[in-house]
Amino acid sequence: MEIKKLSATRGWTWIKQGYQLLMRSPILSLSTALIGAMGILLAMMIPYVGPLVAVLLMPVLLAGYMRICRALEQEEEVELVDLFAGFKHNTPSLITLGAILMMGMLLASMLMVAVGGEALTTLMEQVQTANDPQVLMDALGNADGNIAFAVLLGFSLMFVLIMAWQFAPMLVFFSGLSPFAAIHASFTGTLRNILPYMVYSVLTQLLAALLGVLPYGVGLIFLLPLGLASLYVSYRNIFPWLDVPVAPAVVEASHSENEGASQ
Repeated sequence: MEIKKLSATRGWTWIKQGYQLLMRSPILSLSTALIGAMGILLAMMIPYVGPLVAVLLMPVLLAGYMRICRALEQEEEVELVDLFAGFKHNTPSLITLGAILMMGMLLASMLMVAVGGEALTTLMEQVQTANDPQVLMDALGNADGNIAFAVLLGFSLMFVLIMAWQFAPMLVFFSGLSPFAAIHASFTGTLRNILPYMVYSVLTQLLAALLGVLPYGVGLIFLLPLGLASLYVSYRNIFPWLDVPVAPAVVEASHSENEGASQ
């Protein structure tokens, strides 16, 4: 099984084909994405354990939306119940991915605090109270080296975590990989395609800025399903197998063969 390395222009292709995928059933694509997001928000409102429940549910609902994208791709009938497919297939592994994400975020936060110390904690409290990102930018501009390094470290760790996690729910749900094998494959696939991924990220931010000028946040509502659909397209491009279970050793062997062939 192959993990492909693609050209930088694929970053635009992922967005374009994601849009084309959504247009096969725009109302259902938009409504199911909003229902999934609402489910995460409602879970976060649960007293004491809300954020924990939300993070654990995230890969389960993400897998369900990817199942909707698969149905759109194969021109199958799409139903609302497809959004909850992650509760019926490989659910324990998907929840494990949520736990890994939570632990990764916690570790990144702990390292930031350890490096930045009490000054960083005070700064973050001020930012949270002000609820204004500009306050953070101004504070970082006047901060000492330890705080700036701590923030840079935190962002770097979160970026690595995203690389390792973003394709993992699909690899678990569709291909039956174990959580840690899926995380390894996701990191490898993203790293091998860092150029199209960076192009995709820049174009997505530009698109968000353009859609953000529309009144009442209408444009940003569309950005969520577009981002999810383009993520599915990128997954299908980088990991071209479908529902065939893939052993971790096979993925690793394929990666080694590709590295050897490119040298």
